[in-house]
Amino acid sequence: MNDRPLLTKAQRGEVEGILLDILGRYPISPDAVSHVMANFDAELENWAGPDWFTLLYTGWRGADRDRVREDLLMVRNMVGPMRLIVGFDPKKRTPAGGDMHAYDWGMEAPGVIVETRPAPWHLEVLRRGSAGPYRNGLMLGLALARGLDNVGVLAHLHPESRGAAGTAAYAEDLGLKVWKRPAI
Repeated sequence: MNDRPLLTKAQRGEVEGILLDILGRYPISPDAVSHVMANFDAELENWAGPDWFTLLYTGWRGADRDRVREDLLMVRNMVGPMRLIVGFDPKKRTPAGGDMHAYDWGMEAPGVIVETRPAPWHLEVLRRGSAGPYRNGLMLGLALARGLDNVGVLAHLHPESRGAAGTAAYAEDLGLKVWKRPAI
């Protein structure tokens, strides 16, 4: 495992500057530029940062905060430094429950890089219940792109957590390591 960044801070800044310069040549709204840069930063970290374990988190909205934190720490202690992919929107602080607890833990935990992938509820066609599954599929795809050897899923399950259960089942079918834990 390579624990040394592949790009220096200066090199990262230069690449980000090039992207900002390119975006500045087109009539793009400041919000769109911010969105592109935030996603670019996360992807740049994935491709040029240390080769850490990637953990996708999925959980029930009523998941117990302490259980989520304990289980994340358990995985972190087993795998070492890690990237945590969570379907949480930090600006809106949604959804509540497992995703929020995982995000909050990751932002405080040493040796953890947090990537957020909120569900696209703003898209009209996905508002009737499809945004969450699309987001979960995207997160699995991002995890798979990093290889099967250094990737896993922590799922906090409850009989009412269809999304988390579906994500865990699909992850297992894809060959990923899955830790299934009770949500409460």
